[in-house]
Amino acid sequence: MRKPLLLSALSIVMLACLLPVRAQVMQADVLFARLSANTRRMAYEQSGGEMRLIAPLLAEADKNTMSDAVKAYRAYTQALVMMGGTKWTPDAELTTALDFAISAKVIGTGEHLQTRAVFLFDAPPATNAPYRMELEILRSDNSTEAFVQPGIVLGDVKSRRGGETIGLTFDPSKLVGPGLHVLRATLKDAQGNALYQYYRSFFIVSDLNKRMAAVEKALELSSDQQSVAATSARYLLETIRQAHQTYLGGSFQNLIGYLHTGYRTVGLATSELMDFEAALDQATQLSAAIKEGRNPLSESRGDLRLAYRSSFDGKLVPYRLYVPKNYDKSKSYPMITLLHGAGGDENNFFDGYQKLWPKTAEERGYIIVAVNGRGPVSGYAKANGAEQDVLDVTALVQKNYNIDPGRVYLAGHSMGSAGTWAIGLEYRDRFAALAPIAGTRMTPALETALKAGRKIPIIIVAGAKDALVPVAGCRDVAEKAKAMGYEVKYLEYPDGDHLSVVASSVKDIFDWFDAHRKAAP
Repeated sequence: MRKPLLLSALSIVMLACLLPVRAQVMQADVLFARLSANTRRMAYEQSGGEMRLIAPLLAEADKNTMSDAVKAYRAYTQALVMMGGTKWTPDAELTTALDFAISAKVIGTGEHLQTRAVFLFDAPPATNAPYRMELEILRSDNSTEAFVQPGIVLGDVKSRRGGETIGLTFDPSKLVGPGLHVLRATLKDAQGNALYQYYRSFFIVSDLNKRMAAVEKALELSSDQQSVAATSARYLLETIRQAHQTYLGGSFQNLIGYLHTGYRTVGLATSELMDFEAALDQATQLSAAIKEGRNPLSESRGDLRLAYRSSFDGKLVPYRLYVPKNYDKSKSYPMITLLHGAGGDENNFFDGYQKLWPKTAEERGYIIVAVNGRGPVSGYAKANGAEQDVLDVTALVQKNYNIDPGRVYLAGHSMGSAGTWAIGLEYRDRFAALAPIAGTRMTPALETALKAGRKIPIIIVAGAKDALVPVAGCRDVAEKAKAMGYEVKYLEYPDGDHLSVVASSVKDIFDWFDAHRKAAP
């Protein structure tokens, strides 16, 4: 373990800002606090938990979800703390009142990183002062690689108001080398008791500014600005630049620190948006090849991170593509378009779920593509371009690879399941079969869509222990679709929850797709 580095007075910036910062509790935080509370509630009630005090908190939070984000957040988090078995005290409330933030996701060697504790609302009357946040940089096994001294000294918090911040600025490259690092902030009281732990991750990249400038220059000198290689290089460069300027997290990483830790505990907040070192290397290679007039993607196979220029609004939109290693352009291949759930992005189906989706695609000879869908909570709507993202990416892969037109499939999880139903039925002539996973319930719009058009084959996946999507609704849709004449396979896992079924169902979904192709018009 490296020895703690004592920073000089010039390198330490202790901030006790009285000026308020932007409102920190956002609608996304409220949404995921609600999802967390609903998930916890199911297990809590099944274990015999007392709901007398919990139920009114959840009702209050639900009432204020749209009108008062802070009030809703406070009620949801109080319920979460109590359902987790912790007594509700001022110290417990302090863990939810504080956010922990850092200034950037990517920094260059020798650059400074700003950390800050933010009071989301007026501090509770906690009396075990002085409080502090102990800062540690962790190794991949969560052991401590370095301490950041003196941490963030909070002192007596009783007079702190919502919007105040206290922070520390330091040079991480004096403590650790290039690569991905996790910064853990442990909230401690006067006796040294750990009250809660918050996490933020960041990358140190050598020669960051110099390398970004080189890519920018190569792209500016290129006559090719429209190919997939060119748009992908541009997207990578712009994303790295944005991550250098602000904290650009991956799935669930931009949530308030209290919530982020909860999602991290269940493995949902550890996936990075990208490996920024590798992304910069890829952007460098792409831009160099484009400048030389070569198409660097023509022979690329395996897992590819790409981007295109949207037909909806001209923005650069990322997508993730898997091409089997033995891909032969003289042969046609089946293809699955994948839609992520709320809080996710195009990386979920590739990096999560035990990586079974790309693994099975390689084994079965499928091309799979995961769309971004315009962010974590887009709902795959028409109005925000998310629906067009699905259609554009599907068409783009069909244009660039030899795809069997009778074997194009659509699948999605949770929010992506709802997107699969909506887009898959509206554009059913483009798909051979659908696979909505953990996100099925009957609505007037779904019932209307089911009554119109071709009876497309559907495999519906559900988990009996799904706390977010009641299994009864999934059963209801399956039965009604069958009664309407659809060929339906209903796959219910007795011990499956909202997440586990995405991995459990992979083989059955591929089997279902293998057995169904769309007849030629």
